[in-house]
Amino acid sequence: MKKIFSILLLAFAGITLPQTTAYSNDIVPPTESAAVPDAQIIGGTAEVLFTSAQRASRNSAVKVEGLQGGHGSGTYVEMNDHFLVITARHVVDRSEIYYISTPTEKVVGQVIWKSQTKDIAVLRIPKLHSRTPVGLARTGDLSVGDEITYTGYPSSYELLTTRSHVSGHSEPHNATLLQGFVWFGYSGSGGFDGSGRLRSIIFAVAVENFYGRPTPLATIVYSHEISRNEIAQIREVL
Repeated sequence: MKKIFSILLLAFAGITLPQTTAYSNDIVPPTESAAVPDAQIIGGTAEVLFTSAQRASRNSAVKVEGLQGGHGSGTYVEMNDHFLVITARHVVDRSEIYYISTPTEKVVGQVIWKSQTKDIAVLRIPKLHSRTPVGLARTGDLSVGDEITYTGYPSSYELLTTRSHVSGHSEPHNATLLQGFVWFGYSGSGGFDGSGRLRSIIFAVAVENFYGRPTPLATIVYSHEISRNEIAQIREVL
């Protein structure tokens, strides 16, 4: 895992707490993504997708795969009659060309834009037939308590959908913190609000250095909101 920044060293009542660090939700290496997890049946019924956020999230989610292995996640977008995938910048930092895949399709995508201030990037791809593209429309800042849904490919799992809530903001890192679930491979997943609009990009999991042992805090999710300025920059390169 690649350490990208230290968040805060907190102190309360004179006691120094262990340092908390956020790590980039690095793309899953080939050896990890090839593993088949064990599972024990505990009963229950299949989830029924009925919200616009769940439908938009799952219907637009794609896997971003390196030519030499490893993967992250992304969201299928249409803008000005162009078909794009928006993802985390660190997912596509190793090359300009990546595979974009779904369970039934695989195409080649080219990186055409990277944010200089956030962990966000965009690839241009051919039209997909197994996914429904979403639009990019800025609607204001997310607030604490807002519900965010995202779908991705953590570890060796396919299309896991998570419902989270905004729990705070980290101004030094321009990040919106979500309370949900995240794991390596989820990087680049698009966060959708309750109305099914794409609002943010998942990019990191918090890790606390607890008595010398780094421990991922899989329920503290770092995301970048997509701003009007970034939408304008993407339009300029099309």
